[in-house]
Amino acid sequence: MMAHIKNLFYTFIWNFCPQLILDGYVYAGVPPLYKITIGKEYKYLKNDEELEAFRQAHQGRNYTVNRMKGLGEMSVEETEETLTDPDNRILKQITVEDIDKANKLFDDLMGTAITPRKLFIKEHSAEAVNVL
Repeated sequence: MMAHIKNLFYTFIWNFCPQLILDGYVYAGVPPLYKITIGKEYKYLKNDEELEAFRQAHQGRNYTVNRMKGLGEMSVEETEETLTDPDNRILKQITVEDIDKANKLFDDLMGTAITPRKLFIKEHSAEAVNVL
């Protein structure tokens, strides 16, 4: 659900004020993928690679791995720690390398025509499975 809302937001910006993206003013907050709890201490990990490195470094220790489900599932405290604290947050700049390709992609995915959206989903479904 959040990905769809994010895409609607990007579509809005691209359609009404694309210069914000082209000039590098649009960023996305990237929540961590995992929360590791060891006793009363905890640590956030941003991806599978960090989780694997953590597991290698902490073999034989007891800890709990929680998969973060995104912004909609995070508490206020978790959101503050991971997305608003400048020392801990991860920001990803939204960029466009090819304006014509971006226009086509936004039109295919968010436009009124159904056929281009279906074709895109068919062609890229394997990529979506790998993300899950």
